Amino acid sequence: MDHLRTGLPLSHVRTTILSLLAWGALLLTPAVTRAHNPDTSYARVTIGEHDVRFRFTYDLFTLQKVVALDTDHDGRTSRSELKRGLPQIEAFLRRHIGVELDDTSADFGAPAGYVWPPDAGDAIAEPDYHTANGLVHFDFVRPIADTPENIVLAFRFNAPLSERHTVLGSFISGGASHEVTFTRFEPDYDYATGYEPPLWKRLWQFFRLGVAHIFLGYDHLCFLLALILASRFRELVKIITSFTLAHSLTLILAALDIVRLPVRLVETGIAATIIYVAVQNLRGAPTEKRWLLTFFFGLIHGFGFANVLGEMNLPTTGLVRCLLSFNVGVELGQLAFVGVMFPLVLWLRKTKLANRTSTVISVLLAAFGAAWFADRAFNLGAMPL
Repeated sequence: MDHLRTGLPLSHVRTTILSLLAWGALLLTPAVTRAHNPDTSYARVTIGEHDVRFRFTYDLFTLQKVVALDTDHDGRTSRSELKRGLPQIEAFLRRHIGVELDDTSADFGAPAGYVWPPDAGDAIAEPDYHTANGLVHFDFVRPIADTPENIVLAFRFNAPLSERHTVLGSFISGGASHEVTFTRFEPDYDYATGYEPPLWKRLWQFFRLGVAHIFLGYDHLCFLLALILASRFRELVKIITSFTLAHSLTLILAALDIVRLPVRLVETGIAATIIYVAVQNLRGAPTEKRWLLTFFFGLIHGFGFANVLGEMNLPTTGLVRCLLSFNVGVELGQLAFVGVMFPLVLWLRKTKLANRTSTVISVLLAAFGAAWFADRAFNLGAMPL
């Protein structure tokens, strides 16, 4: 959900005025007893140990814009009419409200029922649609394995709601409450819960991320395959060792913000390394000194690994250990790939089609590298892999 964060230009003056008006109305009527400001809804996020609870509150006038609740056209909305409209209301909420937990796209969980206004009786007449008698709460619960460190809540302000629509939100964690106002100009908020998981959980999280990144980082796998294709075992040991040392160095330097390179430059450089090694294979270039070249290329790939970590909230305590844990995950994933592919390459070399197959694979790798290079250099976005 950078997805969620829209990057819209902010109008602080207008937002401040809307916020003061909306919160003023709320303060003048504690607990929203009777009055309710039009074009205003409410959101409450309660962070617990085992779940996160979401409550979204809308008046019936707003809900009528989402779904036609008064199906019998008698100027009243009954409990049964609201119940029939729940599927459409829930679908609307899921389309227009985004959630991230620990910078990972999520949702607000399963519905946990709705709360009908206690003093409204069995039906609410149209004149009360804008009062507390017209406010309906919709509850959702999302189970969690661990308390998230941060939660992003984002509202997509578009039809059928007014552009002036304001959401008064609150985040509740550990008994403390934090109020937020969402508007079309400031539609999202990143709330830090203050929770820090134990170090061992962080280490395990970074280790798994390192393993996953290797198997989902198709450009890194293509680079490794190009190296394996023309190398003997002794040369491959030197190549993997130099590659590991190099990318470990730049990974740590970049993650600690000591050295930084533009993301597009790094990603384009990684694509260039694939093209170069694949073309060298096609030319039949000697591989005895390839480990020296691989060290330089490994420096570039290390910046690529660091870009992955840059999208996370890196811890302030145990940071170096977390980086090392990520690197160990990368290495194990890398060794697993080499352990599977190198025996296949050895078997291929014993077949009659060895040269032809090696040529075809190298051409394909060079083509993929060229496509990635063009896509990243010109920011085309056609190849998300």
